[in-house]
Amino acid sequence: MSQEKVDAYKIEKKGRKARIAKHKRNVKIAKCVSLVLLLAVCSLVGWRVYAAKHPTADAAATEISEDVVPAAETVDGTEATAETTDGTETVDETETSTDAADETTDAN
Repeated sequence: MSQEKVDAYKIEKKGRKARIAKHKRNVKIAKCVSLVLLLAVCSLVGWRVYAAKHPTADAAATEISEDVVPAAETVDGTEATAETTDGTETVDETETSTDAADETTDAN
């Protein structure tokens, strides 16, 4: 039995350098791949944060920024107006057109 252990040790020792070299190579490859993936993820996150805080000029130019503040309706609800920030009033056409239709049917 002792001779079997000696033979197994010799076989194990014979391939030891190749196994250790292969293991070191695999560890280096794993570290390099991990580093590349880490850099890619960090770059993506950084780009997304930058893009969120600094919108492009095209997006800023096409953005519509009309502030409309609705005014209170009248007591009978016939006319709804909205007041813009520059002081002009606009009339909601849907309310007035339905009232006009009601008036024409009442007239008949």
